[in-house]
Amino acid sequence: MASNTTSNDWSVDDTYNGPRSNNEYNRLRVQHEMVKHAMNGELIWAPVNFDSTGFEVLDSATGDGYWLVDAAGTMSPTSKLLGADLAPEHFIEKDSLPKNVELVTHNILEQWPPAFRNRFDLVHQRFVLMALNESQAQTAIRNLFKCVKPGGWIQLHDGDMQTIEDGPAHAAMKKFRTLCLTGWSMMGFSHSPGPSLVSWMRNIGFIAIEERIVKIQCGMRSADKTQGERVIQNLQATLDNMTALAQQLPGFPYSSREIIALKEELAHELRTVGNEYRTHVVWGQKPA
Repeated sequence: MASNTTSNDWSVDDTYNGPRSNNEYNRLRVQHEMVKHAMNGELIWAPVNFDSTGFEVLDSATGDGYWLVDAAGTMSPTSKLLGADLAPEHFIEKDSLPKNVELVTHNILEQWPPAFRNRFDLVHQRFVLMALNESQAQTAIRNLFKCVKPGGWIQLHDGDMQTIEDGPAHAAMKKFRTLCLTGWSMMGFSHSPGPSLVSWMRNIGFIAIEERIVKIQCGMRSADKTQGERVIQNLQATLDNMTALAQQLPGFPYSSREIIALKEELAHELRTVGNEYRTHVVWGQKPA
């Protein structure tokens, strides 16, 4: 999708190693609705005052800007919402954005521009630290700390691929976990940063830190059939990404044929047995 959005004029190095196909951006939109449902229809749990004059939000690693547009609908039109990502070619077109939303180009591993320092009432970032190693993940959070205004808040949301339901009834889900952990580890990804968010944020200097674990119920486990199918769709799309990865990673121990077969096994298992995995939402305040 072509973009007419404004982008900043500082140099940006593309260091992202994850997928960027249109299918991936469709997956991210499905994931957004899936996670929003699991968060009881809410997007922000940090205790911010959306009605304060001049309220500003930064959404780091915004993707196409879908979260930001949804969040804008919950805030005053006088708020300003800014999203940043490495791939402006996937941004929602400027004419389709609310007037108070802007999308710019930025690499989260680099320092943010001086105009962003101590500026934002809320900084948000979701599901990107999994694609970094632990050192890079902490660098990204440290860079975001500088963007939060004194007394402002950050909300980070990331995953935990380790914690699923085990046992003989969950063979396909266990294989899915092993396959993903293997591929992401081979690429140097941290793959399960969620449980580390509290300690990382504390070490960087945030205070008043709180955490809520969001349980993503898969297939049969979800009381809402539509939600259960969303989760299955999201996990199957992840396997599609792993199929492409299998062709790029020397020594990856799964063939494309095995991954395609696992898609069907996983869907059947989740529709008949179900499972759940966890994500971590953590928010904290920058000292005033």
